[in-house]
Amino acid sequence: MTKYLIMLALLTTSIQAQANIPAEDPNPGFKPKIGITADYIPAINNMYGITLSPYHYDRDYAQWGYYIGYAKSSEEDMNLTSPSEGYTQDIMWRFGLSYSLTNNFSIYGGAASYTHETHFTNGKTPKIVDGKPIWEEESDSTWGGEVGLRYMMDSGLMLSTGYNSASESAVISIGWAM
Repeated sequence: MTKYLIMLALLTTSIQAQANIPAEDPNPGFKPKIGITADYIPAINNMYGITLSPYHYDRDYAQWGYYIGYAKSSEEDMNLTSPSEGYTQDIMWRFGLSYSLTNNFSIYGGAASYTHETHFTNGKTPKIVDGKPIWEEESDSTWGGEVGLRYMMDSGLMLSTGYNSASESAVISIGWAM
């Protein structure tokens, strides 16, 4: 009987010891991250923006991530004859998926919406006290795709470059991954 009690105690101890051993990590070196980058897009009007790019937190899909970006140009004067006024401005939204090839290199691709806006007045003001000119707006939106390569250094510095077909220009980014 003591022989069975000793075997039961050893079995219980070994089960507890096995429970305290962490399971082998299927993705060694994977750490959930989110990147934030400052973007430069040399389109008709140079655009500057920001992109957020989280890596997927599900360990079954550790190589996948996604991104969303927004960029805007400054207002470019149209040089209309006085008293008319006008300016143009570009806006771009970018979103898509990324896939890690290694711990440092990943590719990304997605869709982009590029809008070229024109704001102008006709030079006429209402005949009232403190009358302001009436502004009109025209916009032209283009959808396209983009593809690029991202390099993330071990220190967290992130560099990426790609091509955007909506603006027919490059997308150059530098940022930090946390």
